[in-house]
Amino acid sequence: MSMYRLLQWVGIGCFLLLSVSLFGQASRSLTGTVLDENGQSIPGATVRVGELGVVTDLDGKFILSGLPTGTVKVMISVVGYETQELQVTWNGASVAPLHVTLKESTTVLENVVIRGKSEASLLREQAYAVEVIEAKQFNNLSTDVNEMLCRIAGVNVRQSGGLGSGFTLSLNGLSGNRIRTFINGVPMDYFGSSLTLNNFPPNLLSAVEVYKGAVPIHLSSDALGGAINITTTDVPINYLDVAYSLGSFHTHRASLNGQWIDTKSHLTVRLKSFINHSDNNYPMEVFLLNRETGQLDETPTEVRRFHDAYTSRMAWLEAGFTDVKWADEFMLGAMYSDNANELQQNPFVTGLSVFPLGHVTTAEQKDIYTATYRKQDLGLQDLNVRGYAVWVNSTEHYTDTSAARYDWFGDFEPDVHPTTGELGRKSLFQLQRTNLLTNLHGEYSINALQGIAINLSTNVLALWGEDVYQPQNNTQYSTPNRVSKGTVGLSYTLKLLQGTWHNTLFTKGYGYTLEANNPDYQGNDPNAFSDQQGRVGLGFASTWKPNDRVQIKGSFERAYRFPESFELYGDGLAVIPNPTLLPEQSENYNLGLRYTQPDRWQAEVNGFVRNTQDYIRFRPQLTRSQYINDPRVLALGIDASVLARLPWGIQLQGSATYLDLRNNDPEATVYRDRLPNEPYAFANLVATYGLPLPWDRQQATVSFVQQYVHEFFLDWPSISSSDSKSVIPRQYLAHLELTYSFQDGRYNLSGQVSNLFDAQVFDNFNQPRPGRAYSLKARVYLHNRSSF
Repeated sequence: MSMYRLLQWVGIGCFLLLSVSLFGQASRSLTGTVLDENGQSIPGATVRVGELGVVTDLDGKFILSGLPTGTVKVMISVVGYETQELQVTWNGASVAPLHVTLKESTTVLENVVIRGKSEASLLREQAYAVEVIEAKQFNNLSTDVNEMLCRIAGVNVRQSGGLGSGFTLSLNGLSGNRIRTFINGVPMDYFGSSLTLNNFPPNLLSAVEVYKGAVPIHLSSDALGGAINITTTDVPINYLDVAYSLGSFHTHRASLNGQWIDTKSHLTVRLKSFINHSDNNYPMEVFLLNRETGQLDETPTEVRRFHDAYTSRMAWLEAGFTDVKWADEFMLGAMYSDNANELQQNPFVTGLSVFPLGHVTTAEQKDIYTATYRKQDLGLQDLNVRGYAVWVNSTEHYTDTSAARYDWFGDFEPDVHPTTGELGRKSLFQLQRTNLLTNLHGEYSINALQGIAINLSTNVLALWGEDVYQPQNNTQYSTPNRVSKGTVGLSYTLKLLQGTWHNTLFTKGYGYTLEANNPDYQGNDPNAFSDQQGRVGLGFASTWKPNDRVQIKGSFERAYRFPESFELYGDGLAVIPNPTLLPEQSENYNLGLRYTQPDRWQAEVNGFVRNTQDYIRFRPQLTRSQYINDPRVLALGIDASVLARLPWGIQLQGSATYLDLRNNDPEATVYRDRLPNEPYAFANLVATYGLPLPWDRQQATVSFVQQYVHEFFLDWPSISSSDSKSVIPRQYLAHLELTYSFQDGRYNLSGQVSNLFDAQVFDNFNQPRPGRAYSLKARVYLHNRSSF
């Protein structure tokens, strides 16, 4: 199906849905202003009616649309003030604007915060299987988004080393690029290694949204089995947030973030920035090569990594207008990011190399330009529109030219292999990328019970480059290789049974075009080829909430994912091209139950099925690794989570996941084998205690974090005898966290001990991770309600 015909089909569907739905009941809007006892406006206050909610602007004003007729309860709340509840009744077509005055609250807040219902709770109550992590509880810790995600049921993150190392994220049985990541709804597919999740500190963020299985159409991408959307802070206040942490292995992390809003013109300026560095020189136990016998020693020797340093930087400046008549937000932005990474060994080797690397490096520099727009009631009440355009220009460098051979003490012999590099063929590779992303999303609330939405997005990538040494790279990238993706989404939402049963039907159309070179090993012939494909996916999400305690969810999606550039073209070093990869297809089922005992405890259990065809799997083979298709893979699993608030300021939060992920191709010799290098049983438990302090406006907490991953096979279990099977051993990790805040969170200190018991931990491809590590962090947060 061509993209043109797909757009025609979607347009007809929109018209039919709108025509049918116009018979629905009319809705109402509520406006007003929220002030403090001194008559000053309160920005960032939440105004909620049932499951609908908005946040007040810089002047304390709000507009809440899509309300039913009759009498409704209005809840107004904000941190630091007492919550107020009002009743509003429509006697005619409209109601007078509200003027609400809030009193300051004297209640001491807990350090671990559950987001207000207008944000996280509303997302959790959607029909989609979604979990939300409040970034606030991590703001004072020396951590990153990956470590936050590890505390969610069904999520497992594996890293092959220390800060900046490669990682694999798994969500309900699907992993890697099948799980799409977004920042404020913008796909991060081609944002590069300097902007991956393990680079972002939590105090840049507002929250992390995790969609399991079915993905809503506003996250427009070819996500096969879930999505992660990190959202940055957009509360309409002036603030400054500065943080610095110092840790083991010469690790330094710093961030500077702020926002300024002019109260008259509503001109808004935002800055977000970070810098990360680590030498990653942690100790390991290595079986050294005995030069006399040519065999490995029988007992290990402790050595330190010596060529594994990592540095990443990012600065993002935005300027525009917020809460003006013609836009709720219009921002233009410019971002610069870069990183430099030393490779200690081949990232795809099993265990530790006999000879480490001493000169191989990678680096990238990236310029990103953004434009975003958002407006509620655009020309028509209850018509909400938002969109973005993003331009990415990046340069990547891969260097492997040394003829030296190193040992694990950092000593080397020069000119051992003068015609090759340390990984294989010499390479001095520079790769250029450009990427244009556009998106337009529209939603219309026909009435309080019905709504429609449409989403259009494009994603166009071009990459070219040159390699001084490798003719294969030179020929492949001599002319631009291009990948173009287009996605069209349409959804219809219907609430039944007095609004307790929410249903969303959606369809997505995918278009994909590839233009590439596929030269031979010698690079003699570019062998240019092209491919164009289209797919149509569909799905539904449904939830029934009979009361405030019980919620049942179910969802289904037939989703597609097209291969990524590095899967098709390799990385120029250790991963070779495979441009014949087929798109993946998956049928994803979710069924879940959540029970909440208000202010005491909540529990959730979720079962899932992932039936995937043409599964794209990474096959590691040292310097000839490659991505290939497995015809059929089936995943069955269950995850569960619980949160309990106990007396004496104690909170327990835990989750567990079991996954049965197997080859499902009857023609394969490994039929019904578990997929290799994939954990199938893991859990975590976090115990937090709020320390009682005799002073006002101060808080202190101590947390004990435990993580468990059951042993799993590195290769297909049935390939070899049980004695020779490579097993990644069972892992148990414990961390200790201590935080202290004073003057209502303006000034914060924290300490953290990772891997408290100094356990030996092995992860991706059985490569060792750091042992016990310490970190200290100081953070200052000032805003316009704290004498800023």
